[in-house]
Amino acid sequence: MADRGYARISLDTKVSGSIQKQKSQITGSVMSKGGDPEKIEWYVDESRSGAIPMRERPDGGRLWEDVSKGDVVYVSKIDRAARSASDLLATVEHIEKAGASIVFVGNDIDTTGSTGRLLLTILAAVAEFERALIAERRRESISAAREEGRHIVGGAPYGFLSAENPKGRGLVIRPDWRDPEDGGEPPAKLLRDAIAAVMAGESQDSARKALGLSKTGMHKLLRNPRLAGMIPNGDGVVMVGGVPKIDPDAALLTLVEWRRLRDYLDKPETKAWSKARGYGAALRCEVCGDRLYYAKSNRKPEYSTYVCRRVKHEPGDTSPTVVAVRADAHLEQAFLGNWSDEPEIVEVVVDDPTARTEAIALAQVRLEAAQIAFLGELSDDEEEGVLRDLRDAKRALREAEDMPVERTTTTAPTGRTYGEAWQAADDAERSHLLLSCLGPAVVRRGKGLAIEEKVIWPIS
Repeated sequence: MADRGYARISLDTKVSGSIQKQKSQITGSVMSKGGDPEKIEWYVDESRSGAIPMRERPDGGRLWEDVSKGDVVYVSKIDRAARSASDLLATVEHIEKAGASIVFVGNDIDTTGSTGRLLLTILAAVAEFERALIAERRRESISAAREEGRHIVGGAPYGFLSAENPKGRGLVIRPDWRDPEDGGEPPAKLLRDAIAAVMAGESQDSARKALGLSKTGMHKLLRNPRLAGMIPNGDGVVMVGGVPKIDPDAALLTLVEWRRLRDYLDKPETKAWSKARGYGAALRCEVCGDRLYYAKSNRKPEYSTYVCRRVKHEPGDTSPTVVAVRADAHLEQAFLGNWSDEPEIVEVVVDDPTARTEAIALAQVRLEAAQIAFLGELSDDEEEGVLRDLRDAKRALREAEDMPVERTTTTAPTGRTYGEAWQAADDAERSHLLLSCLGPAVVRRGKGLAIEEKVIWPIS
């Protein structure tokens, strides 16, 4: 038989009580029952949350193993042993099955009697209920703060800072345009530049190193709705009346820029073929009429080809292919041989899609948020409300897409020749020049590459 004292603490504060204070209470109780304080076996868990079951704590688990018949386990208060009624009762049951008893000194409860066991169960249930109420109030407080646009949980993302709320209490998130003490660029500008670099094709890994972020941190930051002045809420954003709450003063990107970034990040990677590289946009498959794509050779670059993805082909239909470097050379020769010295004429399109684009971007965010909300756990009444929001968002998107855009088209000389334009152009621009001046080049199976029905280079 032994007297065993158990003490636990999360943080050594006046509120939680120190280990030494718990030991003093237990020692006094042991002495009052005629025990020897020098013979107490101590079990102490420091920096351990009470939410962790006792048997899973280092010394709590050791106590579970050591307790035996005739022992008395002393704990200063109920919440030092457990923070839930189920864990507390499991601990008491284990101790009693071992033939021992447990005393909660501060609560004046001894489980050797039936009255003490009943009182223990009631107090544990009440304590658990109070903790649930506190957690619920905290969630409600956080939800209300989010709807008001205030920032109360977590740190500000890179490129942003927490600032005094100019419209009331608390803090709000704002882009950090402050000049660093070391004379560098403001964090908000560095973040905008990094986003622009990613959108231009630079790898996220390269962009994140300029910001000093981890791969995970960069991945989350690029998808953080705070970039567009929205407030994260689980997997979605804070909604007010079925519409995303947007604070323009908190935005680093416009809503349209945000949607473009999301679309860019969500598009599937192309590994076997590339849409952006080469003159595939100016080439056509003889079988289906679709454009061709650049297929990089893993052996040698000179073996790379232009291929059709065969999406519209019948089963068993082969695709015409052409070696990329040879096709490029002959297409360039055909273009420059006919158009090199001609003055470049371009179409100038003037339109104003701002209102339509903004409306579509807002409707897309609204629809996405409603879809996320619908997948959550909802009561029947809540589900009806979310369904209304979903229908309204779909209708808003259709209406936005149907909005007219005023557009006028004229032609104008650029002041340079087509040859000069070719030299200054990238692959996509050269493909556009080829289509404008020569028309699409058809790749024929076993025959060659034809422009305007004339074969200009045999494949073989």
